[in-house]
Amino acid sequence: MNEIRPIPKSRGTLFGWMARLSSLAITSVFVLILCLAVTNEDKPQGPAVTVLVLLALTVAASFAAWRWQRAGGALVIAGGLVLGVAAYSASQAFGLGSSGLLSAFLYGAPWALVGILFWISGGRVTDGSTE
Repeated sequence: MNEIRPIPKSRGTLFGWMARLSSLAITSVFVLILCLAVTNEDKPQGPAVTVLVLLALTVAASFAAWRWQRAGGALVIAGGLVLGVAAYSASQAFGLGSSGLLSAFLYGAPWALVGILFWISGGRVTDGSTE
């Protein structure tokens, strides 16, 4: 009961928990956006549908990264980049002008951060010790 535990030698566990907690926070925000967009009176049209589909795929990749951290992290990074490009093109199609870069950053950057954290936590090398 009063056993002293050794300090973990790799930072993979720290990055793993940071990735999981940040993915929960970011996923909850974007799932709320998805729900509001789908249940709205004015259904999404044109490029907005593409953004919502890519958003749903990126959320699914984030959940997959909980199990397969390295591969899931790569998918989340790719999803974030593609989502940023799709958000930028959708904002240009709707005539938002210079706000397109902000839209691309707000949609893509959080997912890229989560993907990088999963990628780092999945790439840890174990030295054979039990942690």
